Amino acid sequence: MVHLILVSHHPALAQALAELAAQVSADPATIHTAAGIDDADNPIGTDTVRIMDAINAADNPDGILILVDLGSAILSAQTALDLVDPDVAARCRIAAAPFVEGALSAAVAAAGGADLATVAREAESALLAKQQALGATPPAPAAAAAVPAGEAATITLTNPHGLHTRPAARLVAALAPFAASLTLVKDGQSADPRSLNQLTALHARQGDSLTLYADGADSAAALAAFRDLAAAHFGDIPDHLRIDAVPPLARAIPVLPSHIRAPLYHYPGRLVFYRSSDDREFFSSLVTTYRHHLGRLQEHISACYGADAGDIFAAQQQLLDELAANALARPETDILAAWCAETADAVAQMQALADPYLRARALDIADIADGVLAVQSMTTPVKYPRDKPFILVAPDLYPEVAATLPDNCVAVVLAAGDANSHSAILCRHAARPLYIQAGEGILALANGTLLTIASDGTLNPQPQEQP
Repeated sequence: MVHLILVSHHPALAQALAELAAQVSADPATIHTAAGIDDADNPIGTDTVRIMDAINAADNPDGILILVDLGSAILSAQTALDLVDPDVAARCRIAAAPFVEGALSAAVAAAGGADLATVAREAESALLAKQQALGATPPAPAAAAAVPAGEAATITLTNPHGLHTRPAARLVAALAPFAASLTLVKDGQSADPRSLNQLTALHARQGDSLTLYADGADSAAALAAFRDLAAAHFGDIPDHLRIDAVPPLARAIPVLPSHIRAPLYHYPGRLVFYRSSDDREFFSSLVTTYRHHLGRLQEHISACYGADAGDIFAAQQQLLDELAANALARPETDILAAWCAETADAVAQMQALADPYLRARALDIADIADGVLAVQSMTTPVKYPRDKPFILVAPDLYPEVAATLPDNCVAVVLAAGDANSHSAILCRHAARPLYIQAGEGILALANGTLLTIASDGTLNPQPQEQP
């Protein structure tokens, strides 16, 4: 299996990326780092000796791909290759690839057993999907090539959010063991199904028809694996399948009016702030603390509602690591200012996307941005009303808040909100009614106002004494 070496000017940056890449790697031990210099006063830089040590530790018959963050890292890596044993150097390659995207794509390709040239090619083409999604480069024209050779299997994609990164990575892993020549086709556009980048660039959406062509001795087995994975929705079980899988027992006649009635309580929001700091180790400690918090949320939600729901916070941890790595790479001296700028840019980019599901992920980034600052601010937990039922009212709802609402919160009403958000998904798992797009007027009501929510979503407030 090809090993990766992440060469960075900052140890925390390399370590965060290594942890992120480990999420998609078959063997995290194949991901190595060589970052920083041995100077307590000026630790940022690259060290040829450290890179040489990493190369010797990573040496294996399948080869080593070296990914670098900035220009001087290239020089250090080239110098290290000049100094190690020539036979070892011959098994190494420095990738002209984006550091974060390249590492993830390389880890997926290496996990699938690809050779060094293929792993390098995957890393070096890793920006294509992001560029196409953001309109930075025109999408590749649909291939007009002849129908690929071999047998074929066609499926209709049922995943509500298409073949996004996680199901695409599962497909890459499922097809990696087969020797047959494989081509995946959608609307005349073809992709190598063992390439995460090419699968992402297909922009396969729910309802799209995907055909896998296989040519080789084990083609039948490859097609069977494709059909089986598609039947399992590529590991993503759509919500409607969970709800409708069992026929209803009966249809009961409602006697009482279908409405919710309780005093409202305004979510006070996180009180967050930051003081200027150039201490990157301190920032890394904040990120680590918040990552552990997200890990505990993942365990809690998985125990309550299943692993699929808990995976929301597994994804949050991966997103946190990527955002932190990007912030550490920014030029700002004030690392917390860099964090705020990086997360604000990421929110704006996500909100500009056309895909409503991806656009809803902007709230996840805002949640993470405030979450790290809340650790730094040592914000105390929100105190909700006790003993009596209440309706939570807020401008919007972070996933972390949705996951930690008490049982006596009988409903949530948002001035804005998005039905595609992870907050909405968590409310559905908790069987907690959620109402969105209520408008700014709901925010003007005082705490303790008795609010009746009719079955059609009509809101009827009635002033009442404080609970």
